Order: sequence, then C-alpha cells, then structure tokens
Amino acid sequence: MARTVLKWRAVPVTFLFFLALVGCALITAYDPTSYKIATDLKAEALLLIEKAKDPPGPHAAAIDNLRLKLRQAYEYEKGKGDRNRFTSEQWAILSDPNGALLGGFLKKWETENRGQSPAFLEGVSKNIGQAFDEIIKLESRKVKD
Repeated sequence: MARTVLKWRAVPVTFLFFLALVGCALITAYDPTSYKIATDLKAEALLLIEKAKDPPGPHAAAIDNLRLKLRQAYEYEKGKGDRNRFTSEQWAILSDPNGALLGGFLKKWETENRGQSPAFLEGVSKNIGQAFDEIIKLESRKVKD
C-alpha cells in the first residue's frame, strides 16, 4: 500500500516538471531589445500622461509618435512568432484604441479635446504603468542565454 501512495505522489511532480519543460519550449528567449523598448515606452507614456492636463493639440506630434512606437513594439514582438504570442497580445491590449489602457486613453483625450482631471490622470497613470510592468515582467522572466 505504501508503494502505491508513493507512485501517485510522484506522478504530479513528474507531470509538473513536464509542463515546465513544455512551457519553456513555448516561450522565446530573453531579448534585451524588447526589454529596452518596454521600459523606454513606459517612461515616455507616463510623461505624456502627465501632460494630458492640457488639451491634446499642443501634444499632437507626441501622441502620434507614441502610437507609432506602440505599433512598432507590437509588430516587433509579433514578428517573433507564435512562441511570443503572450507578449504580443499584451502589446495589442495596451495599445487598443477601444480599450481601457494607453490606446483608449489617447483616443479619449483627443476625442474630448480638453485637458483631463488630475484624479483621472492619476488612475490612468497607475493602470498603464502596471500594464507596462506586466510586459516588462514577461520579458525579464524569459530564459537568458
């Protein structure tokens, strides 16, 4: 009876080890370029959000530039293939103009064509910062050569 119990306890450990190996095979290796893009864009986005107390007009070039960089980051990650699906999906969510993160914020700011309240900007900044942190964590947890 004791042997049977030991066998069944070994199965979950073996299965978990197998899943870990498969999981590692499905994730791309750490890419310092991806990490730099994410950290740079986080800083740039948070700085632009601080400026959203003003109407968007004077910041139109910065808004367009940030959208371009978000698209470039998404395309860079998507270009790594299916193994990088989770990261590219996070970029898509972050930049979605119909979503509740950076893309949606930029669209709202432009559509309303006015400065945003400090309380709103504080909440948006926190949420967007956390979304960038998730992308950064995804990259930093990848296997480093």
